[in-house]
Amino acid sequence: MVRLTIFTALATLVVLSTTTALTFDDDVRIRNRKEGGWLNGRDTPKFAPIVVEEKPAGAFGVWAIRDADEESHFFYNKGSSFPVLPTNQERQVMTSGVRIVPSYLRLESVDVSGYHIKDVKTSLYWTRVDNEVFLRPLDPSDDNQIWDFLLRGFDDEFAFWE
Repeated sequence: MVRLTIFTALATLVVLSTTTALTFDDDVRIRNRKEGGWLNGRDTPKFAPIVVEEKPAGAFGVWAIRDADEESHFFYNKGSSFPVLPTNQERQVMTSGVRIVPSYLRLESVDVSGYHIKDVKTSLYWTRVDNEVFLRPLDPSDDNQIWDFLLRGFDDEFAFWE
């Protein structure tokens, strides 16, 4: 009984530690700590920081990811050409309360008004389901796809800092 209680407590601690909300303010940076990481469709230097920032544009806003060269390679805007209806399995995963699950990364405080916005350079898109936003590759099964290592979860390959 004591062993079961200890195991349950440890399991709860692990779950809580892996479900911490990731909130992105205007100046939150993501540092690539993976050898030869691909961040913007081309090979970037190791430890190259990128910035996720919100640019106001009318009522919807434009999201840009800026790399170490101060170039904004990724722009996302609300558009009617990419409506998204998630599958039941995706919806179950997205609304399960898990902050990071395989192939999905929750980006909170982002509103793309129910659309996913595709960037043809990077083959990434945003998905908004039940007021939650996820960033994922178009083909999660492709191990060589950009951001794949990020979307598998946070170990020692990515670090967040302000």
